[in-house]
Amino acid sequence: MKFICDRDALSSVVSDASRASSVRSSLAVLEGVYLKAREDGRLVVTGNDLEIAIESVIEADVREPGEVVLGAKLLSRIISSTNSGTVSVECDENNLTVIRSGSAKIEIPGISADEFPDLPLVDEEYSVSLPAAVLKNMIETTTFAAAKTDNDPTRMGALLKILPDGLTMVALDGYRIAQRHVDLDGSFEPKDMIIPEKSLNELARIIGDYEDDVKIIAAPGHAVFHIDNSRLVTRLIEGAYTNYERIIPTSYALELECATNIIADSVKRASLMILNDVVKGPIKFTITDGNLNVSCSTSAGFVDDNIEVDTPPDTFLEIGFSNRYLQDVFNVISKNDEIVMKFNKSINPLVITPKEGNDYMYMVLPLMLSRSY
Repeated sequence: MKFICDRDALSSVVSDASRASSVRSSLAVLEGVYLKAREDGRLVVTGNDLEIAIESVIEADVREPGEVVLGAKLLSRIISSTNSGTVSVECDENNLTVIRSGSAKIEIPGISADEFPDLPLVDEEYSVSLPAAVLKNMIETTTFAAAKTDNDPTRMGALLKILPDGLTMVALDGYRIAQRHVDLDGSFEPKDMIIPEKSLNELARIIGDYEDDVKIIAAPGHAVFHIDNSRLVTRLIEGAYTNYERIIPTSYALELECATNIIADSVKRASLMILNDVVKGPIKFTITDGNLNVSCSTSAGFVDDNIEVDTPPDTFLEIGFSNRYLQDVFNVISKNDEIVMKFNKSINPLVITPKEGNDYMYMVLPLMLSRSY
């Protein structure tokens, strides 16, 4: 195999593929990226850890078709270290690979491409094209709430609900729920998919500034996302997703309207007293007539802030929250938004929605406040 291609283009696709390669595996081939130089002047670069695969195709000057697997981390470092506009890659029948760029020549051992796992064949039982920017935004504003570890694997992904007239995406971890909804023009065949958090975050990163549609092909067990010259193949999480709608309160004792930037800044100031996992404490909301007091007291100090709000007469509520969970929500809501914070008792969750519309819903469970707080 021998090809010459643009350094930046190669660096980009190798970086993408590397993110789907195993960090540590008993199979060395899973820690590599697969390179295939085709006779049609295209170079295919693939990473595959058996859970997620990322494949990209770029143009190349293919002098000799062939294929090889090279260590993902090492190859990325080699390409990024070169200072020439082009890179030449050549390997022999023993998979010894020579990489040349400018005056530099680097030799590394490769692995036979025969050992690299094939990408899953996903029958086009279901396909749909969705706006890339919409899909990316939904991912970036929900997946932070997915569980990192859980006895229920469905919580380690997000539920994508394709509706006849729009999309809903939901993520939850047992302590919070993040839900986004968007109405779309057109008519879509309904479909539910539980997609691993890692796969969704990689999808959002690959989408980047891409402005066209993402084509999704789904079949039992797997889904494929086509983005420009790349495709991401992911395992789908099997099982019944939590009936999150049953968890969300249907009525509220107190609803407060507030500008996102005001409450977000107040929570951020209160969080200054939470230095680490040892020096920590809840963010406390004390709601009285016409006032929302935001405070935090730890061994590092005390913060007390007040926000003027409209409340019914004789209002009083004290409730505590994890500062990180609150900040995660406010970080993904537009600072220009007017939101509604909905409460019941101090043991009931806080629900945050926009003042108008149904674009999002965030729910956060409270923390128990100590009597000495």
